[in-house]
Amino acid sequence: MGPFGLLTDGSELPVFAFRVSDPQAGFTVFDLSERLRTRGWLVPAYTFPEDLTDMAVIRIVVRNGFTRDLADLFLTDLEHHWRALAAHPQGRTPLVPEGKRQAFAH
Repeated sequence: MGPFGLLTDGSELPVFAFRVSDPQAGFTVFDLSERLRTRGWLVPAYTFPEDLTDMAVIRIVVRNGFTRDLADLFLTDLEHHWRALAAHPQGRTPLVPEGKRQAFAH
C-alpha cells in the first residue's frame, strides 16, 4: 500500500514491520507514527542499531482479539495520514513540538 515496503509479513510472528521505501514520499515513519498516535494507534517508529541506523521502520504487533473491523479502521487511518503527509511535504509541522515529543520505550 502506498510508498511502503514490507520487511516482515507476519507469517512467523504476528508482527509487521514496514518502512517508507519511496525516497520522494515527503515524510518519515516518525511523522506517520505521530499522526497515528493522535487516532489512538500505538505504532512505534524507530531506527535499527549500529549497522542499520539509516533504516527507520514502523512496527505493528497484532494482539489477540484484533478483529477484521479493527484492521480495516487501522488501514483507513494509515492511508488517510500517509496521503495527507504526502500531499503537504513542505508544509508539514509536527503535531507535538520537538522538545515535547515522547519516544517509545521497549
